[in-house]
Amino acid sequence: MEISNKIKEMCKNIDTPEGKLTDQYQFTLNAVDLKYYKTNIGEVDIKYGFVDGKNDGGIDYIYSDGSIMSLIQGKSSASLSLEDIKNIFRKMDETVGTFENGDYSKYSEKLKSIYINTYDELDENKNIELVLFTNTQITDETRKAIAEFAKKAPYDNYRIRMYDESDLDEMKAIIEQDSDLVQEDSIKIWKNTDNKNDALSYGDNGIIVNVLASSVKRLFDKYSKKGLFSYNLREHISQKSVDDAIDNTIKTDRKNFWYYNNGITIGCEDFDVDGNKVKLYGFSIINGAQTTTKIGKSKIIDEKNDFPLSCKIVRAERSVDEDGDFIGKISEASNSQKPIKQRDLKSNTKEQKLLQSKCANNGKYSLAVEIKRGVKPKNHKKVENWQRITNEQLGQLIYACLYQHPGSARSDKAKLFSSEKVYNSIFKSTYDYDTLYDLVRLGNMYDAFLKDYIDNEKDIDKIAIAKNGKLTCLATCIYLWKKQLNIVSDYTDSKLRINNLKGLLVTDYDGDDLEKSANDLFGFIVRFLFNQYTGKKDSLKVTSCSNFFKNDKVYEEVILKEIDSVDDYDREKLDKLMELFSKKKVI
Repeated sequence: MEISNKIKEMCKNIDTPEGKLTDQYQFTLNAVDLKYYKTNIGEVDIKYGFVDGKNDGGIDYIYSDGSIMSLIQGKSSASLSLEDIKNIFRKMDETVGTFENGDYSKYSEKLKSIYINTYDELDENKNIELVLFTNTQITDETRKAIAEFAKKAPYDNYRIRMYDESDLDEMKAIIEQDSDLVQEDSIKIWKNTDNKNDALSYGDNGIIVNVLASSVKRLFDKYSKKGLFSYNLREHISQKSVDDAIDNTIKTDRKNFWYYNNGITIGCEDFDVDGNKVKLYGFSIINGAQTTTKIGKSKIIDEKNDFPLSCKIVRAERSVDEDGDFIGKISEASNSQKPIKQRDLKSNTKEQKLLQSKCANNGKYSLAVEIKRGVKPKNHKKVENWQRITNEQLGQLIYACLYQHPGSARSDKAKLFSSEKVYNSIFKSTYDYDTLYDLVRLGNMYDAFLKDYIDNEKDIDKIAIAKNGKLTCLATCIYLWKKQLNIVSDYTDSKLRINNLKGLLVTDYDGDDLEKSANDLFGFIVRFLFNQYTGKKDSLKVTSCSNFFKNDKVYEEVILKEIDSVDDYDREKLDKLMELFSKKKVI
């Protein structure tokens, strides 16, 4: 894998020791960047996640998406034996066990702080995966042996993942492609014993037809990275039990595949049955990514080793985009039994498309909002990088700041989409889109502040406060602004958690020191949060700063109550810092 100079420069910027700028160390960061950050890793991510070094417990990097903590080891060795790989996972398991027993004595302070805070950020399931990245080619035999190894205790408590050079190359190819619907192609119909096409129509806009696996494989070969899964809720996500069952049926029981498998569903702008094939126009698979992927990657299937599977084809009455709500409901219903994220189930709804459209068309204050994982909005290339955001991230900012729930927004992201009450309040409400623009801008300004803070701060606990406290810091800023506008009187006001802000927040600041003023305000609040945490963590019985920021009750009854009660000196200073919001240009 090619080592990125960009990542190496970021490491230099954060004073990474010279010894860790070698390709051996950088390999891990580059692999992590591809897999977890989709080539968007930042200096903050590196400084906070990269733990490789003395007393690292066999862990080079720690990453979390909030539901799974990934403990990552990178090996750029010329070769790795099966026993080498097992030992890598054994060492990481030993570290996990030691941490669970509360013994941190033999590990570095950086590993201890990052591990505990990341672990405490996880949801109640506390899922951990052990990950190996290597530029060695892992053979099928080794993969099978590790799969058996992973079934035995204690390794069955984890998800075990291995990625070699070919896997990393594929990740890179997927990221670089910018998918849209497949414009035109066809799929072959299986002929039954009477040599007749086996198709069942449902009105004018739907058919169920048995198609040939070899034809599905052909579509996968041509379009797997060019739009074949554009309208699927998510592309193929590995599920061992399902994948193994599909593989086994393909290998040993192809004649019964039709009975065992639910088949695939294709959404299209138009279709036409033409002899022994169905012509498809403007189409995508909207259910059956796993089935399609396993068929597509099979080395067994060809025209001599073929079999039928069921295929539902649905025509949108206008276009797939315009009829997205209808197509999306089909996709949601047919995918709802699979372990996909709640966010995915909402990706094609009208309110999500409206949010995306309103943000995109908000004049010079526009945002590019991604509403479906991996699919870039149309204005993606027309805006600055900081103006690109997912609906989940935007939802977090809205719920944390406008509705004053930073704890829930941070610790329970799934609730933004799974709770009907919360979802409707966030995504079915009317907003001033200038305000949303500036919420995103404030978030980006905080990220810049955090980068500088991490660069200059040596205390890993203070860094942890700044990193984990982002939403709380931003929510506190908005609370103070609501107070200045007399929307709320104090932290007990019933109007605290109402969407009641309009207009720009900071973009119309009348001064040439916007970034500095923001950094000064953020710095004040972070110091305040650190003091609150260190002074109250014992009485609150919180094990980490991560837990301190999880609770909305702590935010309201500790943080807001205390900031309402600061002494006159700090009050005067805070009022001066809040000119960031109140010092407006005359437009």
